[in-house]
Amino acid sequence: MAVFLLVIISLTCLPIGFYSGLLDIRILPLSFLGIVKILVSRFFFPSFAEELLFRVLPLPSKTSNTPVNIQLTMAIISIVLYVIGHPIFAFLFYQKAFGVFTNPGFLLSTLILGITLTISYWHSRSIWPPVVIHWIVVVVWLLIFDGHSKLDL
Repeated sequence: MAVFLLVIISLTCLPIGFYSGLLDIRILPLSFLGIVKILVSRFFFPSFAEELLFRVLPLPSKTSNTPVNIQLTMAIISIVLYVIGHPIFAFLFYQKAFGVFTNPGFLLSTLILGITLTISYWHSRSIWPPVVIHWIVVVVWLLIFDGHSKLDL
């Protein structure tokens, strides 16, 4: 399921990213240690932290008897907060990223990613598939598609 969701994210977000100027093919020239640092740090933030905050905590557990309409409402609210949380985070904590995090292409891609990660969480009822998907998307963007320079890291 995770591989299928990664294909869906790629097929939808790559064209959006190239069209909006958020993606350029440019492999980040880093040492092995620099790559490992990005791989490890991005696993914890944003991947693990955001999945915990926007998927695991607000959405009902596998054993919950929450009605479907309430689950859908909670999921929609969580996804909206996930999307608008990016520009808010940039404004409050990392203003260099504000231009990227308010770019309509970025916000649309973030919405697609949020929906996909929610589906992954609902399907697995585990934090790990959405964390891994989120992590792969972020590190590929940073290391291969020029995200590192777009965020001025």
